[in-house]
Amino acid sequence: MNQPPFDQGIPVLTEVLLGPDEPPAAAVALPAPVAEAAPVAPPGNVPPDWDAIEQRLTQRILHQVQGKIDHLLEERIAHVLQTALQNALIGMRGALRADLQQSLEQIVAHAVSHELGHLHPPAQ
Repeated sequence: MNQPPFDQGIPVLTEVLLGPDEPPAAAVALPAPVAEAAPVAPPGNVPPDWDAIEQRLTQRILHQVQGKIDHLLEERIAHVLQTALQNALIGMRGALRADLQQSLEQIVAHAVSHELGHLHPPAQ
């Protein structure tokens, strides 16, 4: 069987999760084979607080997913803005070209009329 490569960014249920009031130094590091083979049990006969573990795991996964969503959202917004600006520029270019054409026609007509007035002065 061909298994896909393991993504180190995805937490697994055998990882040691720190509580909100536990500093990172208080975490007990288990050897890699032991940590992967058996679930981590709290010291003594205290049952694990599955609700707290679920909440921490949920928050951690949401944080990781939100970072990826933010990146994808930024890319999508940039693409949409680029397309919208490009379409707006195409429309503006056509309108500006028409205005410029009209202005040039008026300037040329006025210049030709002015030059013809110098070449053929009005009869007196």
